[in-house]
Amino acid sequence: MLRRIGLLIGLYMLLRLVFYIFNYSTFAEAEFSQTILAFAHGLRFDLAALTIINIPFILLSLFPHQTPRSTTFQRILLWLFILSNVPFIALGLVDVEFFKFIGQRSSNEVLTITGDIADQLGQLARYYWYLGFGFILLVIGLVKVYPRTKQEPAKELSYILRYLRLLLVAALAILTIRGGIQLKPLRTSHAFILQPAALGHLTLNSPFTFFKSIGQQKLEEKNYFPDEQALQQALHFNPDKYKNQPTPPFNENVVIIILESFAGEYIGALNSGKGYTPYFDSLATQGVLFKNNFANGRKSIEALPSVLAGLPSFMQSPYITSAYQTNTLYGLGTVLKEAGYKTAFFHGAANGTMGFNNFSKQAGIGSYYGLDEYPAELKDKNYDGQWGIFDEPYLQYVAKELTNLKQPFGATVFTLSSHQPYTVPAKYKGKFPKGDLEIHESIGYADYALHQFFKAASQQPWYNNTLFILTADHTQMSSNVAYQNELGNYRIPLLLFHPRKQFKSINPERVTQQADIFPTIVDYLNLSTDKALPFGESVLDSTAAGRALFYNGNSYFMVQQDGVTELLPDDKAKFYTFPDLTPATENPAQEQQLKAYVQYFRNGLVSNNLYFWRKEK
Repeated sequence: MLRRIGLLIGLYMLLRLVFYIFNYSTFAEAEFSQTILAFAHGLRFDLAALTIINIPFILLSLFPHQTPRSTTFQRILLWLFILSNVPFIALGLVDVEFFKFIGQRSSNEVLTITGDIADQLGQLARYYWYLGFGFILLVIGLVKVYPRTKQEPAKELSYILRYLRLLLVAALAILTIRGGIQLKPLRTSHAFILQPAALGHLTLNSPFTFFKSIGQQKLEEKNYFPDEQALQQALHFNPDKYKNQPTPPFNENVVIIILESFAGEYIGALNSGKGYTPYFDSLATQGVLFKNNFANGRKSIEALPSVLAGLPSFMQSPYITSAYQTNTLYGLGTVLKEAGYKTAFFHGAANGTMGFNNFSKQAGIGSYYGLDEYPAELKDKNYDGQWGIFDEPYLQYVAKELTNLKQPFGATVFTLSSHQPYTVPAKYKGKFPKGDLEIHESIGYADYALHQFFKAASQQPWYNNTLFILTADHTQMSSNVAYQNELGNYRIPLLLFHPRKQFKSINPERVTQQADIFPTIVDYLNLSTDKALPFGESVLDSTAAGRALFYNGNSYFMVQQDGVTELLPDDKAKFYTFPDLTPATENPAQEQQLKAYVQYFRNGLVSNNLYFWRKEK
């Protein structure tokens, strides 16, 4: 049995090595000695995960009333060994590539997207065939080198000794799962003890993070501040800021365009002209492009709550699939509807993808336009063969549908062509620069589609009466070392554009985030509401300092012009300069403010009381 478990330990170390090679850019800054320590430290997490997975195998192997050298019994053990471990080997291999998208090891969230995975199984298999091939080789190799029991006679232990052995191994198993005799059981955060902190992802293994996420139905509440009044003061938040606007609503249309995977790294206007978005860059010269904008999460499913409700992704599970998904949450659609707006959400993928249709309703959006609503006669012609409708025809469709909406309207459009597998229509092959990453060509195509959208929109009667807000859902793969750090993982564009207006008083250097879009629209349209959460700030408010909030799976971060604050799992804080992230002196005020955001988020979700100021008095 020990040799069989030892085989798995070796396999997990091999998977860690493959993970390291495929995601080298994430760990490139680490010293060699620290990287070796990350591998060594990973043994602790491997043993914990393997013990959980193989408890049935271990107990059956040591069951006192069995004949260990029976051929039938050994065959049963082999099948149990293989069937128990194969799914988690597959999970480890999937994370080799999935990590590039989400920036952390997988959790039980993978169970919530099985429908999307099943729908895309064919193209995923073609695109990531080498992972499937590697998986088959590993399984075959595991069966081949599985240590067999020798058939020659051997001295058998008495039943008393067999029971004692079973009890001893059971005790060791419990200790291994706990990770040692320390006070608290082994947690994901225990992996993040080396520098740079990114090595924690190398130390971990995917089965461990999967198991640790199971049953996490309730966030642990924090009590840095004694009551709601003290918390509100620490947040520097006035919930009545937009409640009683002195003038009537400003009845203009608003169109939010969320560009799939448009990382800041790809935007020429953010990189001295070096990029793949010539039209976006030209649009930036006519509007306001914020140079220090950040996503509040690393996944598409995390973007919508941030953009449409001002709620950052401050926990392991996305809000849309979390235990709190039915909590009271007021979205932008609710506020716009109260002001007499028609609202719509457009996404050219299959209805139900990532729960966008359901969340848009929760956010108060009146109409949802997915693949089901796209004209049937055009689907086959414009379908990308993988996810949905190519961006160019879909955005043309959106421009026409917006004309059918009664003004004023608020619309959100989520593109998809720059999503893996980065498919470009055949007629555009070779038209856009391929760059040095496979996503670059599809970014060029998505930018071209955006150009065609604005050409079509500019001919519509609603165009000159519309504020356009362009951003991205998250970052993607990176080849620029300047972006291969904690902040670079979240840098995305944010652009305000109006055909008839200039925003000369806005500071484009201020730190902004996705969660700022909700209050910005409320501020711009002069809407009266008390439904804005404290995480975001209107970018039109010159008195606001500007900040960005995100959670990297281990620590909370608050980014400001005068410094970056990190709140660790043990509630201790670290401080860095912005934007170069060099260690800085302590800043108690920033620490208190970040703790206030964490307490407000966690306790507000647990008690379903994010809007505590709206209680009946």
